[in-house]
Amino acid sequence: MFSNKANEWMKGLLSSEEIIRSMNIELDGRFGDDFLTRRLYIDCAKMRVNVELFEMLRKIKSYVLVVLATDNMDCFLHTFDKARSRKRRPTPQSETLSDWAIILDDIICSSEVAALKAEDPERFFGPWLAEHGFTFADAALIDDRADNCTAFAAHGGRAVQYKMGVGDVHDVFEALTGWVDSETVAPTRSSMTESESRA
Repeated sequence: MFSNKANEWMKGLLSSEEIIRSMNIELDGRFGDDFLTRRLYIDCAKMRVNVELFEMLRKIKSYVLVVLATDNMDCFLHTFDKARSRKRRPTPQSETLSDWAIILDDIICSSEVAALKAEDPERFFGPWLAEHGFTFADAALIDDRADNCTAFAAHGGRAVQYKMGVGDVHDVFEALTGWVDSETVAPTRSSMTESESRA
C-alpha cells in the first residue's frame, strides 16, 4: 500500500475511507462499518509530538505566526482542525497532537493543497503566503527532511533542518532568533514547522 497510494493519499487524490476500503479488511459483527475510520482519527489525535520543540514555538509566538506545514493525509487535517476547535490548553503532562494543536495559528496540509513540499513548494506554500501578505522571504521552515529544506530555501525562504532525537532544539531557537530580531520586528512573519509527531 505504501508506494503510489501513499503519495496519492497525502496529495488528497485518495481519501482515508478509500484507502481503508482498498485494504479489504473484513470485520466481524462486533465492529461497525466505520470502526477503522474512527480508530484512525483516534490514533491521529494520540500522536505524540516533540514537546520541547512545541514549547520553543510557543515562546516565539508573540513575534511570528506559527503554522504547521505537513505532507499528510486528510485524517490528520481533520484531527488537527477538531483539536483546535476544542481550544484545550496544553498542560505540563501534554504530549499529543490533540493537546498541542491549539498553540498553532494554522495548518498547510498536502492533502488539501494537492502538492508535497519538496515536489512543488510554490503550490504547497505559495497560496497561504500570498493570502496572508507574505512571500517566501518572510517565512522560515523547520523540517526534518533535507529535500524539503532545500526546496524551501531555493524559493527564498529560511530553512532549518531539525530531526527529533538527533538535533538540538536550542540550535533551532538560535537559528530563528537570528532570523527574527525579537526586539525590533513586529509579529508579522511566519514560521512553518513540519509535524514532529510519532504514532
